[in-house]
Amino acid sequence: MLKLMYTVIILLLVLATPAMAAKPYSYKTVQKRLAPCIKFIQGKYYSIKPSGRCCRGLIDISDMMKIGRKDYVTVCKNIKKALLHMNYDPNLIKTGSQQCRTGFTLPPVGHTTNCA
Repeated sequence: MLKLMYTVIILLLVLATPAMAAKPYSYKTVQKRLAPCIKFIQGKYYSIKPSGRCCRGLIDISDMMKIGRKDYVTVCKNIKKALLHMNYDPNLIKTGSQQCRTGFTLPPVGHTTNCA
């Protein structure tokens, strides 16, 4: 009986985990990944290359965008939302992506970018 109860508990945990986990491309996740890049994409960073933390964030975002078209659109919209009230150079998102050698070069997402 005890073995059956443990099996049921483990089964419930396995089934509940995907439902409880946030999508990897949620607004909060994209916002956190972009945070170390703010100075760079505003052109205020002390170097012409993004920091290591910024590169890790851009690589994560690149991985999110290359999953599929629907994910690309969602991540694009979340980038726009995260940067909505900031002045920045959208081309520096693409440049940073290239300098960090992300697997998928990020597009220059600006305030007027059509993500569809």
